Amino acid sequence: MKFSFRGVLADAVTLWRTDRALMWPIAGAFLFLPLLGLCLLAVTSGIQLPESGDRAQTREVINGFLLSNLGWMALFIAITEFGGLALLSLYLRRGETVGSVLLSSVQRLIPFFLIGIVVNTLVQLGTYLLIVPAIYVFGRTWMMGVAYAAEPTRGAWQAMVRGFELSDKNGWKIGFFAVGLALFIGASAMSIAFVIFAVAAPLVAGSQAAASLVFLPIALLVTLSWVFFTLVRIALYRRLGGSINGM
Repeated sequence: MKFSFRGVLADAVTLWRTDRALMWPIAGAFLFLPLLGLCLLAVTSGIQLPESGDRAQTREVINGFLLSNLGWMALFIAITEFGGLALLSLYLRRGETVGSVLLSSVQRLIPFFLIGIVVNTLVQLGTYLLIVPAIYVFGRTWMMGVAYAAEPTRGAWQAMVRGFELSDKNGWKIGFFAVGLALFIGASAMSIAFVIFAVAAPLVAGSQAAASLVFLPIALLVTLSWVFFTLVRIALYRRLGGSINGM
């Protein structure tokens, strides 16, 4: 199916504007708060990145932080995966109450999480060949989780097949679009974050309480990016002819 990426972005902006009252409570509770909690955990644990910027040392410090906080990281992943599924379901399963969407998201969370693992594994396998095949694989698999959220009558495997079918003949286009959008959003968010840290650094002066306040806008920024990227996936799913409410 032919579609316009400009139209996809316009649809995502429309979704952003029209359903904020329903979207923000879910995004706030299950995306923003876990992200803020993760930032506060990093502050209180005293993690210090090497001033030299050495990648190997930085990776070692981050891995040490993750290993020492496995329980919290598992909780963070579970809550944010639930939030992502709930957001998708909220927009794609019209006519259902927020309560029923949340309950359904709890019941269907594990298959949704497993679909994400399969998609990530396939993309990682693609990177072992070259980055370009990985982009194609990403484009062919990006709609799998969305199809699962939108069509509750389908099982995980059927949703994966459906998502693969929706991207037929558009794998390259979707892949480059999604990766390009992610890079743009990520670069924009990082630029804003650097400005925030640059302005706040002299004011923090080693205070954990002050540093915690700095992470409020950072967590909000990441949440905004996450939500918009989710809305783009929803808009693209609709443009590709995906069903709403399983119809």
